[in-house]
Amino acid sequence: MAKSVKSHANQSISFPPKLLAESKARAKSLGLSFSAFVRKCLERDLADRPEAILKEQGDAAQIAAAPPPPPQGVARPRKARK
Repeated sequence: MAKSVKSHANQSISFPPKLLAESKARAKSLGLSFSAFVRKCLERDLADRPEAILKEQGDAAQIAAAPPPPPQGVARPRKARK
């Protein structure tokens, strides 16, 4: 019997507990396994590359939901002292 080619590779990743719980609940509501849900999210990001998720900047990626850095030469507001 010929050996079959492995169609998937295992990869271990870490999640903050709240994100993991919410992701598993979302996968269940869609009728998907957690693995299939994560795989579909990654496939969509790689195919569509929407800036709403991640924005490429040179060698680094920045989460687009984070506030953009202030323009050069503009003072940032100071935080109040406690």
